[in-house]
Amino acid sequence: MQRISGGSLRGRVLKSLPTVPGLRPTGARVREAIFDRLQHELRDAVVLDLFAGSGALAFEALSRGASRATLVERNSAVARHLQAQIRELALGDRARLWHGDAATFLRRHSGASELAGPYDLVFVDPPYDDTEAVLAAVLPALIAGGWLAESAALVCEYDRAGGHGPPAWPQGLVVETTRHYGQTAVEFLRHTQDYDHGGPQQC
Repeated sequence: MQRISGGSLRGRVLKSLPTVPGLRPTGARVREAIFDRLQHELRDAVVLDLFAGSGALAFEALSRGASRATLVERNSAVARHLQAQIRELALGDRARLWHGDAATFLRRHSGASELAGPYDLVFVDPPYDDTEAVLAAVLPALIAGGWLAESAALVCEYDRAGGHGPPAWPQGLVVETTRHYGQTAVEFLRHTQDYDHGGPQQC
């Protein structure tokens, strides 16, 4: 059972997720640590949750002061679940759901759109089994497509199991801090426009 831990919706219980292979909601301890770190980023922020899953990260952000959020989810059953959850939390005027994969979303909605950025805060928590490939496709698209506001914050989560180190972050993203919670690593990054257009960097 997941609960929203802070803000105007504090204590609200999120609906039970459908059973979907590979679906891995961010744990309560990790989520609370993320939002402790982000507390000064949230006021009136425009949020993008690229791999929404339970939606807990986006809903927590909205509860704590974000102005609106876009949730992207490729699984049909989970997308239906999220739409019901948005209705139950009465967030229909502040939360938008897009059903499809993250890379397709970024290709189709650049430019003028109610779903377009720029976004002040982006959550990137892809399935652990293909994290490296997904990040290699999604992160450069976020930067090149103009999705990120100046000094936007990004939170990326990945699995450290098997000795996996941090991904190769593209130019334009600077790692501010890293936190480890068991086998889960959470990287807090900042978008900067003061960079040379070059290849990826290992941070």
